[in-house]
Amino acid sequence: MPLFNYWQANYPYFCHKVKSLKNYISNLRNIATFAVILLHVTAPFVLKFNKISFASWQLANLLDSMLRFGVPVFVMISGAVLLDRSEPLNIFLGKRLKRIFLPFLFWSIVYFIFIYAGNFQKFSISQLAQILTDKLLKGTYYHLWYIYMILGIYLFVPIVRKWVQNSTKQELHYFLLLWAITLFINTDVAKYIPSIEVLYFSKYLGYLVLGYYLDHYVVTKRSRNNVYFILFILGVALTFLSTSYLTVTANQLNITYYNYLSPNVCLIAIGIFLLGKSLLHQTNTTFTSLDRHSYGIYLAHVLVLHYVYRIVAPLKVSTKSPLSLLLYIIAVASVTYLVSYLLIKLLSLNKRLQKLVT
Repeated sequence: MPLFNYWQANYPYFCHKVKSLKNYISNLRNIATFAVILLHVTAPFVLKFNKISFASWQLANLLDSMLRFGVPVFVMISGAVLLDRSEPLNIFLGKRLKRIFLPFLFWSIVYFIFIYAGNFQKFSISQLAQILTDKLLKGTYYHLWYIYMILGIYLFVPIVRKWVQNSTKQELHYFLLLWAITLFINTDVAKYIPSIEVLYFSKYLGYLVLGYYLDHYVVTKRSRNNVYFILFILGVALTFLSTSYLTVTANQLNITYYNYLSPNVCLIAIGIFLLGKSLLHQTNTTFTSLDRHSYGIYLAHVLVLHYVYRIVAPLKVSTKSPLSLLLYIIAVASVTYLVSYLLIKLLSLNKRLQKLVT
């Protein structure tokens, strides 16, 4: 009998508590998914520096700064969920890469058709096949960069998993410290960092280990929620103020500190993750369903957003009023999230499509 089943049979209350503690992962994934959609609705207004009112641009800058945690938290969740397991290499690769790759391939083709639908007659079959192949190698739409990144991370998981499970807390601190140093390479502080090669510790692999560490070693307490919230606010403030200062000073948009691999965004992600671990233990069937379809929602939402924009276009949102802009962004993102969820859930009713769409 598996260990958890034994405990569940003999100590049901204990197992219920363990399961409820892990609900925060599901809830965090839902929040990160919605944050990404909100970010994609907000970003075009950030790009309109000097084209919309300064107050509205600063609102967009603030929202963008607050929402930067989405992608890092996704990777941290993968670390928390995957690095604490033990399974044969072929089982892991078969389950995880299949789970990620098939929907990715399906939606990549959908976006390819979406882009070229009106121009198919201009190309031969062989030309279309070549274009599709080229697009699949790099990404058929902008948000799919994340899938290429996470596939690369998953290839590392079987190796990193063995290391973290056999590492001491001090050794994890050592890795995370070196990774934290690499985050400054993506900021203006880079010129003060010695030319010691630390890039082997860099990029999103650090978020994977960080997620495992925060889940496995950090015991959250409600009495510390103020500390977690301060981490979030500090990260948002650094992102917002740095972007504002650099942009206004140069009179052109500077998004250096929007980088997911920057120390300020890392602070935001840590704050959100720990707040989630501390507070988000309750769930229900709706939240569980949203979580189950979150990957499909991510893949589909840009297509849905395109048509939501077409529907709301006649409304002509006022960019002179920050409040009007805020309500517009929230409304568009909420509708996009809901429609994406309903679309994926509807497609999933077909058993043949279920493994392809989510």
